[in-house]
Parts: sequence; C-alpha cells; structure tokens
Amino acid sequence: MKQKVNFELLQPVMCGGVRIEKNFFESEAFIRGNVIRAAFATQILLECPFADRKSSEGKYNFIEIKDADGRCLDCRYNKICNSFGNMTFSCAYPENSIPAPFTAKKCKKCDTKHKIKDILVESGMIVCDECKANNANDIARMENLKGLICQDGEKFVSLKIPMTLSTHTAINYHSHTAADGSLFSIKAIEKGQIYTAIIDDCGTDMLNIFDVIYAGKYSSCGFGKMKIIDLQPVSDFSMSDIKERIENFNIRFNKHNLVSVLLITDMLPLETDISDKVLTNEEYLEYWQKSIFGTNELPFSISKIYTETQLYSGFDTSKSWGNWKQTTPDLLLKKGTSLLLEIKENCFDEAIEILTKMQNNGIGKKTQDGFGQVEICHPIHCTGVK
Repeated sequence: MKQKVNFELLQPVMCGGVRIEKNFFESEAFIRGNVIRAAFATQILLECPFADRKSSEGKYNFIEIKDADGRCLDCRYNKICNSFGNMTFSCAYPENSIPAPFTAKKCKKCDTKHKIKDILVESGMIVCDECKANNANDIARMENLKGLICQDGEKFVSLKIPMTLSTHTAINYHSHTAADGSLFSIKAIEKGQIYTAIIDDCGTDMLNIFDVIYAGKYSSCGFGKMKIIDLQPVSDFSMSDIKERIENFNIRFNKHNLVSVLLITDMLPLETDISDKVLTNEEYLEYWQKSIFGTNELPFSISKIYTETQLYSGFDTSKSWGNWKQTTPDLLLKKGTSLLLEIKENCFDEAIEILTKMQNNGIGKKTQDGFGQVEICHPIHCTGVK
C-alpha cells in the first residue's frame, strides 16, 4: 500500500545536481526517488552478512534473498529483501510544492506577488494585468517562472528552498595538514525542513523498521540524515477523479477534448532515436508521441509540448569495481515539461483509463524510482485564464 511519508532533514542533504566547477557541488532542491531507494538499501546492506555476495544476476550491492534455505529464513529483513524490487519510491519535495511548468510566466517587475499566467492552451502576447491596470503606460512584461512553486490560497507563488554552504578539504595524513588542491565547497539542502514522498513498501513494514535513513552524497561525513516523522495511507486516483479533472479543465477553455500533462519529476523516454535532420512541427510531435508513450495506438495525440532535455549519466554500483561509470548517457526530459493532448473522437472512456494509469504509475522508464511522475490537468495550467 502506498503511503505519504514525511521526512525531517536532521542534517543537510546533498542530492545530485550538475557540477559547474570541479570543486563546487550544488544539490538539487528535491530528493530523487532512486536516492531514497538507495538509502534504504544501504541500511539493509550494512547489517547483511551476505552484502558482498553477488546477486543471482551477477550484480553487487543488490537487495534480494541470497541464502533462501539458511540465514535469510530467520532474518528480520526477509520480507523486505523479498519485495524490495517491487517497491516504488517517488521523489521527495517540500509538501504541496511542484516544479514550475515551462509554460508558466511571472511578472518581470513583481515576481509572483502578481498573478502568474500559463500559456499551454492560450498563447500569444502575455502581459501582467495587474501592472497594466496600475499604469496604462507600463509595458507589463512577463518572464519564465522557474524553480519550485506552491499554492497560497488561490495563487501560486515561488518557493525558495533554504540552502547551506560549507567548505571541505582532504587531510594529508603524513603532515596532518590540508592536502594540496583538495579544497571544495558543498551547497546542500538546509537541515530542519520537511520533505514528502510517496512510498509503497509492499506491506513489509519497512517504513516503520527504518525510521532514520542517510540519503545522498557524503553521508559518511554527516550529510543526508533523514527521519520519518509521519506516515499516512494514500489511495490511487480513480477514473472518476481523472474524468472530473479533465472536464473542469475543458470548461475553463470552452473545449471538450483537451488534456494537460505536467511532469513533476524528470522522465526517461521510452525511445531516444534522435534524427539528424530538421523536423517539421508534425514530425517533431510524432517523435515525442513515440518517445513518451511508445508505438502502440493511443486514444489521444500530442498537440503541444514545452520541454527541456539534458543528457543524464552517472554510476551503477551494481557493476563490478572499476566499471561503475555509465558510458552511454540517457536522454532526460526535465521536470516542468508540459504536454497538451487532444483526445480522439469517440475515445474518451479509453483515454480516461490510460490517463488514470499514467497519473498513478507515471510514464517512461524507471517509474518505480520516481521518474516520470505526472499530474493530469493540474490547476496551474488554468492560471491566468480569463
């Protein structure tokens, strides 16, 4: 059963991020689902007498039953190890926050103190109505909204995540002084904050057994200590929930067949065969249709897409020592990507069924680790509509 898990950050958390300088590390403002999974796996492996043993598939640092007829039978983690591969971990954000869509615009002068506007359905010339009303001669420019946002009453406002900066160095153990050229700085998520994730531990009671985990990088130096302070059962969305969302969305725009999809986490596409030719708009939409949803016939098609991509690479610690680095990067659609779908004629019920599964399970690859989480017809896409 899925549960909403509130984590209190007892220490700063360093989780991923793009390295700009070789001696400066900046954390992302959220905690990835695969990082949370790895934190629980580490807790198990630290106590496992078979931690160094390869799995049945030849992988290292892998959670599974490794001595089915022996010591694993009486181990208190038996059920956890048996079900670990089926567990799902969402990304963790501050409660009620989401990444800003790439379609959202804010006032260039007053930020989110003035109402933001979304251009997914209605595009064209965008101006801040409040600035325009206060001064008819004001140009009232608007610009892209970035970072995390949360709802404050009827408005969406920017959410500033407190970060902490610390400087570190390595020690030369012969001279007991700082090693030359080893100084580096870490900008991490500040401790004391509450982050929320959705985790399904498959009824193993794992979330009660491990109330404290160490997530992210530099956990051996005191970073990443997180404590579970609250658990609440969470139900999946029903088809009637999604149908109501879609109907309310279409009422706002006087339409009947439109659906908005917001990626609230990064996504790994199903297909990444990138063409070396210049694509027409129709070919571009067809490419993303295949990449995001696969090659099966669907009851809807992509009408618009606003996205940013980057190459995603890292280390796979399930491989043998010296072979951890991922040599072939994956293409990543960044969180905030917004899609506008059009439901085909006489396919509404079929579309509702598929969209409900997308809302509950995500889209793309590695959804069990938090990639590809979506929100169907989120209210943010109706913001600023007259």
